[in-house]
Amino acid sequence: LLSPTRLLTAAPLFVLLCLNELAQQPPGPFHHFHAPIVPLVLWAMAAGVGRLVRGKNAALASPSPGGRGEPDAERAGPALAFAVACAVWTGACFSHHPLSFRFWDSGKLEYWRERYLPDERPAQWAKVQSLIPATAKVASTDFVHPRLTHCERSYDYSKYRRRVAGGTTGVPADTDYIVIDTRHPYSWVKRSEDVRELQTEPDQWELLPDQTEGYFLILKRKGAANE
Repeated sequence: LLSPTRLLTAAPLFVLLCLNELAQQPPGPFHHFHAPIVPLVLWAMAAGVGRLVRGKNAALASPSPGGRGEPDAERAGPALAFAVACAVWTGACFSHHPLSFRFWDSGKLEYWRERYLPDERPAQWAKVQSLIPATAKVASTDFVHPRLTHCERSYDYSKYRRRVAGGTTGVPADTDYIVIDTRHPYSWVKRSEDVRELQTEPDQWELLPDQTEGYFLILKRKGAANE
């Protein structure tokens, strides 16, 4: 706030986030797309802290006739301490690095053994990738989605409404395959009985035989080409 012109450079991005339909927790833009704002806020914060330090040094070098510095200089110390305390607190409570509580808490998604050590999922994925031809149009869940962006089309499989799907939560009409990662943290599909397409459109989709011990579910549109 002590460097308002720098902070205002983040305003267009902030407005865009407030209009983002993916942010479904109003009034705050609680969505990971806010990442571009972070360096701008840190830039403004560094300039504001520097302004506090310069003001304190100038006031101490030219004390008032009463022998005391200016009021701004007296507030600089507590303000700097508050800034450091906020940084330490958020770093310890909300970050994912080894100095944070979440990194060591086995009950959190950020727990180091769960997040940073390879488990069975990569091994099982190797069995899946060969089943999806590069020419296919594929809808997939969040954590496995980056593995399929080389395909002709790579759609999001979620509960969000999308224009490419006609404003519905379903998959686009040209989708050939659906790949569901049942073990990622946000998956609501844990078994084949949970797949909405098998419930609502069983005549259009077939469930391929499971080769991954339940880690991944692969649906193929009936009549879709194999290559």
